[in-house]
Amino acid sequence: MEHLSARTFNWIDDLRSGMEAGTPSSAEEISDVWQLKNGRTVEIRTAWPDDAPLMQALVRNLSLRSRYHRFFYPVHEMTPDMLARFTRADPLDAVTLLAVIRENGKELAVGMAQYVAEPYPERGEFAVVVGDAWQHMGIASRLLRNLVCMAWEAGIERIEGDVLSENWAMRQLLESMDFMLGPHPDGTYLFKAWKELALPTWKCAALAAFGAQRGRTTQPAPGSRL
Repeated sequence: MEHLSARTFNWIDDLRSGMEAGTPSSAEEISDVWQLKNGRTVEIRTAWPDDAPLMQALVRNLSLRSRYHRFFYPVHEMTPDMLARFTRADPLDAVTLLAVIRENGKELAVGMAQYVAEPYPERGEFAVVVGDAWQHMGIASRLLRNLVCMAWEAGIERIEGDVLSENWAMRQLLESMDFMLGPHPDGTYLFKAWKELALPTWKCAALAAFGAQRGRTTQPAPGSRL
């Protein structure tokens, strides 16, 4: 059963008013929560600097194949610079969404998705990864749907990324979400995936309001690549 944390029709305006007033209403308090077919509850939320250990643990526990699909080389863990970049929470610059579950009273990251605006608002570069034990459960598609919603609300015009030719699961997911796939200048082992952003055809979770609040109201920090 899905729960999209739906608000009333003016939830974006409510969030914007709360953040401008300095009240606790913020992306730290909104998320996309749903239940997998196996009964486990998963929450997608914005990543913050203190989430670096969660993200590092996710990458360290990936199989060699999953690391290669995400980073295109068998990275064992993220560098301090990568962690600092991926825990930035500015929709006009860089955002990471974490998919987390609860294990023994603590959060465990089972997936993450990022985009980096480069440059804003023309395009954002995206990437998605899900832990091996949690693949093929709909988490990647849920992450990507939320990422697209947030990028669109932030005013980004196009989202794009690189996909390994052998990564059939990601290629199929992207095509199901109306991404275009085309040749990559670096060779046939890669595809370039892109999507011109418009009002999503699916219902966006309240989490997208973070992009709506920051988009069109603040200036981006210097961009960086994924």
